[in-house]
Amino acid sequence: MKKIISIFSLFIFSICFLKTHADSFMFKWEENTTFIDVPLNANIQNYLDIPKAFLYRNNELLEDAKINYITTGDWLYLLTDVDTTKVGAYQVWYKATENNYRPGQCPGYKTLVTFNVVDLAEPIFKYYPKSFNYRIGEKTPDYLSQITATDNSGNCQLSYDDSLVNYDMPGVYQVKILASDFINIATINIDVIVEDPIGPAITFLGESNCITINKGENINLINYFKAIDKLDGDVTSTISYKPFDTNVEQTFPLTVSFSDYSGNISFYEIMIEIIDQNTPLIELYSDNLILEFNGEITNAIVANLKRAILGQENIINDIEIDYGNLKNIVGSYTISYFYTYKDQEYAVPCSVKILAINPPILLVNNIETKINIQPNYYNYISVIDESDPLITSKIQYDDSCVDYQTAATYPVSVSVVNSSNLSAKAILYVTIVKDEEDSFSNAFPNSNLLLIVGIIGLVGCLMLGFHFYKKRKNKLQ
Repeated sequence: MKKIISIFSLFIFSICFLKTHADSFMFKWEENTTFIDVPLNANIQNYLDIPKAFLYRNNELLEDAKINYITTGDWLYLLTDVDTTKVGAYQVWYKATENNYRPGQCPGYKTLVTFNVVDLAEPIFKYYPKSFNYRIGEKTPDYLSQITATDNSGNCQLSYDDSLVNYDMPGVYQVKILASDFINIATINIDVIVEDPIGPAITFLGESNCITINKGENINLINYFKAIDKLDGDVTSTISYKPFDTNVEQTFPLTVSFSDYSGNISFYEIMIEIIDQNTPLIELYSDNLILEFNGEITNAIVANLKRAILGQENIINDIEIDYGNLKNIVGSYTISYFYTYKDQEYAVPCSVKILAINPPILLVNNIETKINIQPNYYNYISVIDESDPLITSKIQYDDSCVDYQTAATYPVSVSVVNSSNLSAKAILYVTIVKDEEDSFSNAFPNSNLLLIVGIIGLVGCLMLGFHFYKKRKNKLQ
């Protein structure tokens, strides 16, 4: 019986074995589904269903196969190893199973799927100005300090390309701003407005910054100037100034302006002098001279003559000076510069003030005097000042600190101010002393009474002595 059962079992096993191995099963994976690009920071769960496998039996596709995919297990490459926050390629074992045909672990049931985490997003510019303003000659704009950009990777580097900007020529140019996450690059273009901030350089071609015009003469001031702009070259022709009447004798300041093609304006101020060519013009450096006492007064007065012309003729050497009552003494005087033309005298007055530059020299001697005797301080004070002949009468002293009834040494302040308002100060000391009679009187204030007492005492002594003498003589007798 046991033998029959064994033979039957072997028969059944043989039938099953032959049936199982009669068909050949194989899984084939679609190649374009086993390498998957996953965006940075994406959810990996959204990409797990992309890998596809197909079941073949005897090399024929089984379209009704229901394939399951297993991504977990104790394998070398795990789904948990995929980090979508970091760019890189991660491999995961996929296992294909099928329950209808139960092919078992036939060829191709396992494959490695690559999840390639890639950064597909460009950086995003968060803030940038509409344009940059640049003034020629200034420092190049710090473009990047005014721009912000972010990227999903956390890495974002800014740079710029200003190769198209001509910083030396006014105009509107574009600077390219680049934001890179080291994989993707985003760019924007921003206008750079180059401006010319510098007006023309002006050169005056005349003398002494003054233009002299004959009365009634028509004149074009452009002949007196040259205006050069760094970018535009010669712009002298753009001269502009307020019109004035040359039929009136006058002297006044005039502002002349020049502009470049960028609209920058430069200004220059000159003096306009309209004269009658038949009338002498005498001009001084100053109408109020302040000169130093004992200085070169005459030379200074002559040097004060700035110019003298008659029409276009220089007559400065023909000008005479009326010194009037001018003296080399501190004070105020009036002189005049004059010229005689066609029996008519033309004069220009000038005030002259002579002042000393050195203060007086004040000398004092200390004083010794007796109680209740006030000395004449002027006998102990002297002052030297050649610029002021009345300087002695201007001496002042202050003895308010002196007590003439008490013996001691006291300070007395002395001062003097000359006619040029220059002052000098000094301190002298007065010593109050006691005389000998006063010393005795102070020591013995009731001297007469003492004298009487002394006489009485002397008489008493004589009488007492006489009494003892007489008594002794009586005893001897």
